[in-house]
Amino acid sequence: MTTTMTDVAREAGVSASTVSRVFSLPETVRADTRERVLAVAQRLDFTPNRLASSLARGRTRTLGLLVPDVANPYFAEIIKSVQHRARAKDHALFLAGTGDLPADAYDLAHAMARQTDGLLLAGPRMPEEMLRALAAAGPVVLVGTHLPEMACSYAELPTGMGQAVRHLAALGHRRIVYVNGTRTARTPGHRQPVQRACDTYGVELVEHLGPFDLTFDNGVAAADLVPTSGATAVIAHNEMVAHGVAAGFARQGYTVPGDFALVTVDDTFMARTIHPALTAVHVPIDAMGTHGVDLLLERIADPEAPPRAVALPTGLVVRASTGQRA
Repeated sequence: MTTTMTDVAREAGVSASTVSRVFSLPETVRADTRERVLAVAQRLDFTPNRLASSLARGRTRTLGLLVPDVANPYFAEIIKSVQHRARAKDHALFLAGTGDLPADAYDLAHAMARQTDGLLLAGPRMPEEMLRALAAAGPVVLVGTHLPEMACSYAELPTGMGQAVRHLAALGHRRIVYVNGTRTARTPGHRQPVQRACDTYGVELVEHLGPFDLTFDNGVAAADLVPTSGATAVIAHNEMVAHGVAAGFARQGYTVPGDFALVTVDDTFMARTIHPALTAVHVPIDAMGTHGVDLLLERIADPEAPPRAVALPTGLVVRASTGQRA
């Protein structure tokens, strides 16, 4: 005779819905209750029919992840961590690259929402009103972006950016160029803490936003302008921009850090593989992805609960691309 969920519930002294949550959303059940149910299920040789229980709840046990660019190492690391966490939570993952056009990303997010239980939006290029509209329609969590009143996991950048500017100031740099990402990147989260740190340490900040849509090309274009700006150091929005800056300097015959110091943000493998290795504001990308999945499962389990935000610390990793001015 096959053991049913009702049998386990009766033996464990709980409701059938509690048994269901033990196997589908265990983090929503008290630890002592969960352990008791699992012990009874093991003793009765009960195996849940996950497909049937998912269909009964109207759930697919799949999550959607949208990123602007799957080839960008930053987003590649987010994809890896999200996929690992989703698998550990017994969920499948649908992945889509949205590109930089907000309207296309919004349409794709709506299409994916109809096929999944909830969405993770990593570094979204959409304006706030689009993001809030998506969140109003179903469970949504932002990864790498902080927006008040939305569930999100993000890096707390002011500390790391402050350390970067202090490091450059201590080396004698008094004028810094900040190079943005693409036109649609949500860059104020990077730019503002750099400005505040420059004000604190008496450093002048020059901003350059290139006319290109590709981050590498933007970096190359910025490098062409740095020598005439009077700056001696560059902080790049991310490593793809930083690689473009380094390539632009090399094309002009300048060296890093001999002529210009170079700092990047994110600290993926690209920061370590370029020569010289890049001083970087380290962003805990793996942790952002992991927390993002956990936050999304919370939203799916209880859509009416207040959305939570998880801020993760950042810090400076000093490598060879920064040096003392003569």
